[in-house]
Amino acid sequence: MSDISPTNLDKRAKRTREISIRVNDYELAELKKRNRGSTVASWLRDLALGVTPVKPVDPDLVRQLGRIGSNLNQLTRHVNTERQVDAQVLHEIEAIREQMHLLIESSIEASKKSARDNHDR
Repeated sequence: MSDISPTNLDKRAKRTREISIRVNDYELAELKKRNRGSTVASWLRDLALGVTPVKPVDPDLVRQLGRIGSNLNQLTRHVNTERQVDAQVLHEIEAIREQMHLLIESSIEASKKSARDNHDR
């Protein structure tokens, strides 16, 4: 009878068990290429346990989105104060919409390029 049961499992417990897998040179290279920012063992463990990998976010994109959000807040404050939407506000909203469109398109293109670069390695 095994001493491992759901009642005595603790996910914070020290790791004392080992699992070995064999891979060829190509598979090892692929694992290392796909793994980002941690050891292969940690990455494989997380994948096997259902941890969803999170891609790092471009800090410049976050800053630009923050500026756009700030502009939207200013416009909202103006509209709420003046109780009307004038031509200048409409122009600013259109400029923000265009900025958002460009950021989304450039982010999609960067993701596609990154995927192509990773695939070509």
